[in-house]
Amino acid sequence: MSPSNARKKPSLAIAGPSDKFNAIQKVCAILRVLAQNSPLRLTEIAEATSLNKATTLRILGSLIEEGFVSRVTGAKTYELGPEARVMAVGARRTVDVAELAQPSLLRVSERSADTALLSVRSGVEALYLARSVGSHPLQPNYLQIGSRRPLGVGAGSLALMVWLPDAEIDAIIEVIVPRLAKSPRITPKYLRERIVAARKHGHTVLLDAAFPGMGGVGVPVRDDTGQVVAALSVGASSDRIRRREGELAEMLKKEALILARAIAQPARPNPLKVVKAI
Repeated sequence: MSPSNARKKPSLAIAGPSDKFNAIQKVCAILRVLAQNSPLRLTEIAEATSLNKATTLRILGSLIEEGFVSRVTGAKTYELGPEARVMAVGARRTVDVAELAQPSLLRVSERSADTALLSVRSGVEALYLARSVGSHPLQPNYLQIGSRRPLGVGAGSLALMVWLPDAEIDAIIEVIVPRLAKSPRITPKYLRERIVAARKHGHTVLLDAAFPGMGGVGVPVRDDTGQVVAALSVGASSDRIRRREGELAEMLKKEALILARAIAQPARPNPLKVVKAI
């Protein structure tokens, strides 16, 4: 049995009062919500972005004119449009971390029987780009590709924050505090304790914190300059994490090194072969 797969309302795309954000930030918030969970109704988009319906409708109208959003035929819902997809294709021409991470995620999920996850930082959030589900019957199915969580809420999310400068960590914690209501055990004091432990051991671990009965282990993925560019993590029941923390951490650290090398030296596409007609 696994945690509920029921569709949940999209999480807030912007933190704080919407009147504090400029027009471009509001457009980005709408696009971010649609990229995370679509199609969505006008009321859902407005609620997720903390914008009023009139503002949301006006921005959606402009995005539809430019091709970045489409109205779903026969429904009162919206989704990303063709121009947004063109941009996504263009972005994939650079190093595709999600694609490079697939072999590592497959190996980890196969060996652990649990869910392996890849996440990257997006502002004060972690964005889950890829995952591979293991064979164990209990899996953290509330973590989907495209899901977002505040930094620190989850082992991979915490791994993205642990090795940042202390001043930046303090600023992040201050910003995300209002968004921690759904995870009451995760407090600023708890996060700082977990950060100290992670810096000592080289990996993060959370138990019964983000989700009751569930836990995770996470490690950073660094580029060739030493900067953290992503995180690999394993999500499972707290009992399974508790029994195998060290084993899972070493498995993830090994794969993080493999992924770091792949990011530094991405494979070039094979040249097209010309087949002559006979």
